[in-house]
Amino acid sequence: MALYHLYEDRHTNSVGVSQNARGLFALVELFLLTAILVGVVFTVYVDAVILGNGLSESSITENLHNLFILASSLAFIAGAVRFPEKRGYLAIVGTLFMGLFIRENDVWFDFIWQGFWQVPAAIALVIGSTVVWRNRETVTEPFFQHFDSRYFTFVYLGFLLLVVFSRLFGTSAIWEAVMQGAYTPGFKTVIQEGLELLGYTIVFYGSLMSLWNRFGDR
Repeated sequence: MALYHLYEDRHTNSVGVSQNARGLFALVELFLLTAILVGVVFTVYVDAVILGNGLSESSITENLHNLFILASSLAFIAGAVRFPEKRGYLAIVGTLFMGLFIRENDVWFDFIWQGFWQVPAAIALVIGSTVVWRNRETVTEPFFQHFDSRYFTFVYLGFLLLVVFSRLFGTSAIWEAVMQGAYTPGFKTVIQEGLELLGYTIVFYGSLMSLWNRFGDR
């Protein structure tokens, strides 16, 4: 509750706003973001060095991938339920993140049959598309409203880090050229999975704070 009041003070434009409270909120957020960066490195270190699991599908890193993207999807879905005036836009993002969650777990769906992940992904797409179509008038304006909020940056920067930068920077051709004879596939895996975890974590932070911020309302 104390952090909530700090947040409210930070977003209040009245003359009596406490500069100390605003500064304290900034320090708390800086601490949280620092903890995120340190936590990502520590998690990869535990998997790669202490547990030596090669960042497999059952590793802590992979499980956090799943947890963070699922939580991010649920944050937008919760927003779509709570804020009908923003439902179309929030349903788009919630559906996209749910699709990423399902795709991340394709190895487990393959126990049913190869490529089975496409079935729940298609179901999520149909449901999401139906909600978006029925609320298509609430797509554009809520998007720009969220775009103007500071936490939009976290969500979409994290998303780009996840789907673009991690793929490009984790390309084996780069590291084979740099490491030459010392290159092993495990090195590429650590780089790529670590960057993906960073992306997922930033998306999660931005999604959670966006929900708290009513996706740009305050």
